[in-house]
Amino acid sequence: MKIRDRLNRLAKEFYAQMGYVAREGFDFSASQHPQELMCYRMAEIAYEEFMGDRPDYAEDEDEEDMKNRRH
Repeated sequence: MKIRDRLNRLAKEFYAQMGYVAREGFDFSASQHPQELMCYRMAEIAYEEFMGDRPDYAEDEDEEDMKNRRH
């Protein structure tokens, strides 16, 4: 699972804790809404706290490149 997908899943949990519901597959990182963006940023902060490093989005790009090469 891509790091962005994992962070979006966590952001969706934070969003639900505030009483909101997001559709399946919603990309919090691309939102224009301040609370949705805040939930994504909170997910990034939680990742940094527990993993001891910032999310490496390059891993997502590498995964995409590998998939594209196979097809």
